[in-house]
Amino acid sequence: MTAGGVLLGAAIGLVLLLWVANLIRHDRLYIGYGVIFVVGTLAATVVLIVPSLLDAVTRGSIALLPVASLSIVPLALFTFLMVYVFAQITILSNRVTRLTQELAIRNTRQEPDAGARAADER
Repeated sequence: MTAGGVLLGAAIGLVLLLWVANLIRHDRLYIGYGVIFVVGTLAATVVLIVPSLLDAVTRGSIALLPVASLSIVPLALFTFLMVYVFAQITILSNRVTRLTQELAIRNTRQEPDAGARAADER
């Protein structure tokens, strides 16, 4: 891979790391999902930066894929898409959690003496 390709890959990795960190910071992505993306992105960036690792991955990629250098584009797009999907799942889950908590609070307010009545019946 050329120096420009390595710089482009590292720049994509940096953008992904910043985006994931910002999503986690604003409670838009679960920390567990974020850790997976951060570790994967750091590993891919290290492979790009270290020439011996990049050569090994390139040899393996050429053995498996006919056009190894073009495989980085769909992989990067797929990774960004996955972060977006997991962020949406996190937002939905947070909304369900808040709704459940609000319903529990409302039910408790509607029947404040239900616990006292049950104790009196004993």
